Amino acid sequence: MSAESRGASVQRVSAVLAILLQGGKPVHAADPATGELAQISPQFAAAPHGFLPLFLAAGDTVWREATGRRLGIELRRDPDTVLGFRAHGIIPGPAAPVLLSMMEAIAEAERPDMLLVNDLKSGWAAAQERMRRSAPKPTAALAAPGASDAAPSTCSDAPIPSPRPRRGGPRP
Repeated sequence: MSAESRGASVQRVSAVLAILLQGGKPVHAADPATGELAQISPQFAAAPHGFLPLFLAAGDTVWREATGRRLGIELRRDPDTVLGFRAHGIIPGPAAPVLLSMMEAIAEAERPDMLLVNDLKSGWAAAQERMRRSAPKPTAALAAPGASDAAPSTCSDAPIPSPRPRRGGPRP
């Protein structure tokens, strides 16, 4: 088995997170407008088009606080996803730091009876502020009009909005 095949990938992290969530407390999202809770399947919570970007960002916060470095998460804007972002990639390296950091973020956010994904957002907001302070200023070339939204973004350049369950509940 090559080092590359043992490393972190969105697919591997998603699969392991789904297994971890299956063995834990029920996962819910609260509608920010109504406060209504919707239960989310572990598979959807861990999906790249589901809540995985939020779990990765929360794990990145834990890792950055511990080491001063990022995990190397790549998110792409995708308006057809629940968060408006899709987990697209992770810089090559071992999967353990990514998974352990996400597990710590989950442990910090868990409530006695559930894991509310909205509670992961506070770590994301703190990470955003730290990353903004330490990020280099954009150049005119980077801020050129007409830049494509399809271009990759990292968790340091765009806020993740509050999770909003879709009408009729989240996708299974």
